[in-house]
Amino acid sequence: MSKAAVVGAVVIIGVGVVGGGGYYYMSNKANQELQNTISLIEKSAPGLSIKYESSSVSPFSQSATLQKLIIKDKDGQEYTADTLTLSGVSHGKVDTIAVDKFHTEMQGGKIDAAHIDVKNLDVPTGAIIVEDGKIKKIYPSKISFDLLNIQNASAFGPDKTGGTFAQYELKNYGLKRNSDQVLKQVDVKATTDGKEFLKLNQVQVNGLDLAGIIELVEQGQKPRAISGQPSKGTLEGLTAHVDDQDWSLDKFETDNSVAANGDLKSSAVFSGFKVSTAHNARLFLLKEMGYDQIDVSGNISGNYIKAKQEWSFTPFDISIKDVGNLNANMQFTAPEDLSNVDPQEVMSSYKLISLKVTLQNKGLLEKIFAKTAKEKNITADQAKENIVTMIKQDAQTATIPVQKQGDEAFIALINDPKQSLVIQVKPAQPVTALELMGKSQSEILDALNLSIKAEATK
Repeated sequence: MSKAAVVGAVVIIGVGVVGGGGYYYMSNKANQELQNTISLIEKSAPGLSIKYESSSVSPFSQSATLQKLIIKDKDGQEYTADTLTLSGVSHGKVDTIAVDKFHTEMQGGKIDAAHIDVKNLDVPTGAIIVEDGKIKKIYPSKISFDLLNIQNASAFGPDKTGGTFAQYELKNYGLKRNSDQVLKQVDVKATTDGKEFLKLNQVQVNGLDLAGIIELVEQGQKPRAISGQPSKGTLEGLTAHVDDQDWSLDKFETDNSVAANGDLKSSAVFSGFKVSTAHNARLFLLKEMGYDQIDVSGNISGNYIKAKQEWSFTPFDISIKDVGNLNANMQFTAPEDLSNVDPQEVMSSYKLISLKVTLQNKGLLEKIFAKTAKEKNITADQAKENIVTMIKQDAQTATIPVQKQGDEAFIALINDPKQSLVIQVKPAQPVTALELMGKSQSEILDALNLSIKAEATK
């Protein structure tokens, strides 16, 4: 946990747990009981001090408000707030927590939040370990609440890099509770001059057991989500400028589900992923062909049949504007959880059932012909014919059938825009990578049953 989170938890939870509502019993002693409770909190966390300018306590509404709050931890780090209000405090539970104008500075940087809300906080036994009157350990996973709402927050380092967001909202947090999260209007400045940046309109994640992931970290395990989570996710309006390149993504959506029999379905759809070709060595050839920007849309999907331990996976199905379409579908046997993959296990146990890759031209070949024509001072049709002639010559000298298949399929793709190039692997029996090791090239091709052909575009 961060220092800010620890201090915040100590104060908020301490008032609910240590105080136990005791300072509300008598209105004429309410403020004195409040001070006694704060003293107990300070003693439970050595080095912690809590100061405030003024306070008001209502025994009738079970609420307390501290104005001009200053919290200092054992290292001298200060956390301030204009007001802290707690209501409905009773036996480890707090109905409402409200903080206005939170501020702290650390290592030359600063963190601010205009407003923070917490609703229906519950701190059960075991969430805070107290020994000899001192807090020894806090387990955030054991805490639950209905709402955490942070508005207009910012964090900047001493070099003025950092970022802001308009709102972060977390609903239904707690173990075995599927949380919903939303983050809005993110603006990150990655360099002091502001030339490198990232902006995001909104990201939303629904149906995720966030407390369960935090519990794994508390236990020293790697964080991971359970199967089928999050149920839905959406990212909208991403723009960035990094390494002199412009990036943007209009929308990204995910959908995950688990059937009663354990079968899984996962999908992701994206649109408007745009990357400038300027200052990008990997896209240099596309820039040379006249592409100033790459515009991609597509989807990724995976279905798991639990009874067969079999995946049907589409690692990509993309359309690149004025370039082409590329699709891949594969089937393989593998366990349900692919998050912690052992390379040795992949080699020896994962069996490939089939693989199909389809390529359709939507303008790339024409760009290649035009570029070649310009370089050699010939027409585009002549450039096209020269390339076809070269491929035919390669086919005539091919030493293996699949090489000739590939040449013939590529010629068909060049001559007919309604054709697609299809590469297919379909072994007679599912095969592992380990079973192919040590085999000759021809033996591997035979085992994979590799074929390349041209097919009419569907």
